[in-house]
Amino acid sequence: MFKIGETPTFLTIAMQTKPGYILKGRVIDGTLDDPVEDGAVVLEGERIGWVGPRASLPEHYARSGFETIDLPGRSIMPGLIDGHTHISFGESRSEEENALYTSVEFRTAKALYYAKKVLQAGVTSAFDAATTYNVAQAVRDAIDSGMFPGPRFTVSGKQLTNHQGLEDSFPNEMQFPPGQSAVLVKNKDDLIENIRLQIKDEVDAIKVSGSNDNLITPDALGSSAFTLDEFRIIADETHRLGRLCSVHARSRESALYAAQAGFDNLFHASYIDDEGIDACVKNGCVITPTLTLLVNLLEAKQSSAGVSGASAFARELEAASVNLRRAYEAGVPLICGSESGWSPVPYGQWHAREMEIFVNMLGFTPRQAIHAGTLAATRLLPRYGDQVGKLEAGRLADVLVVPGNPLEDITLLQKPARFDHIFKGGTPVDRTPPAPRRRMWYERTKIFLAGLYEFDEAAGKGRLVP
Repeated sequence: MFKIGETPTFLTIAMQTKPGYILKGRVIDGTLDDPVEDGAVVLEGERIGWVGPRASLPEHYARSGFETIDLPGRSIMPGLIDGHTHISFGESRSEEENALYTSVEFRTAKALYYAKKVLQAGVTSAFDAATTYNVAQAVRDAIDSGMFPGPRFTVSGKQLTNHQGLEDSFPNEMQFPPGQSAVLVKNKDDLIENIRLQIKDEVDAIKVSGSNDNLITPDALGSSAFTLDEFRIIADETHRLGRLCSVHARSRESALYAAQAGFDNLFHASYIDDEGIDACVKNGCVITPTLTLLVNLLEAKQSSAGVSGASAFARELEAASVNLRRAYEAGVPLICGSESGWSPVPYGQWHAREMEIFVNMLGFTPRQAIHAGTLAATRLLPRYGDQVGKLEAGRLADVLVVPGNPLEDITLLQKPARFDHIFKGGTPVDRTPPAPRRRMWYERTKIFLAGLYEFDEAAGKGRLVP
């Protein structure tokens, strides 16, 4: 028990907390500049106080009580930015599971659980590309207000779709599911109304379903869901109200129209052509390819389980490896994104794989790939993009320390269990993994069998046919 006028011991300890950290090691600052091989980064409170060669470190830092951490053989770099996540999807295994099952309350609880896993993978900022209900906004605000750990989220609302868009995937006679990660618009007035409603709900970005997807329909790549005029209406109203505008655009035509309309960000754009690339350059568009989902689906050999689209995914990857490289060479920035949230891309595991894909498939150098997953990705963060993504004095101290040199082995960034340190706002991230969770029965698509149990007359017994 302490006396009146006496400071409790636990408060004395809190007040004696060090003012920050001095990290000494290889500095990769998130730009395309050469690393500082013998460098130092000062974390002063929640911001970066100084960055440069170790020999030039101002003397007053050594005298001011900062904790010095020597990191031989380690690399100090900005926290990762994932340009394509879905924190509300809960690792759904199907469109039905995502749209129909699980209450909004449990979806939100799951999203907060998974947000910690994303942060523990070294992702200190993320763009959420579409939400179910308003879960993403709630998660963003719960994290920003200090209630729960997680990345700094920039969030879209439900994506705008029409009957040819990605999310109108159920039969026409069925009511559009309220749990779908989209809102169905039927005319131009609907477009304007839903943009204004979402901005009233304080989204950071408007997302549009500009094309379909081979997971949903076999003719996904044939056309655009919206006309050029409709794309222009969306972009103009979104920008008038001060928000970022992005689009799911796998097909050539959807990528072209979105770029011509002045959308800020194109997701996928695998089939973009010279005309679309020129429009991106002219209007300052970026592309977030999100190839990790396709690569993971193919590696998991989904086709052997009867899931549609495997051959189309392979063709799309082949086209993307050519078209996206040409877009980058023409001056279109490419941003790394994982599409974490679907079952092929579980949270906390695949956030840095896109960098490896950029190196192996698009011919990036590791330095260019790291840039695409840090500073370049700040283009998707309108609220605070100038505060993160780069090791620079004055920016938020979102910092990652990894063993080895990712400029020589980009796959090091896919091994978060081996990271030395993760800081968000100058505070070390709790690395204790959350306890594994059990999937509840009401989250899952109900399937009797993964196939037909047919009778084999010759054998006189049944057999399961996928």
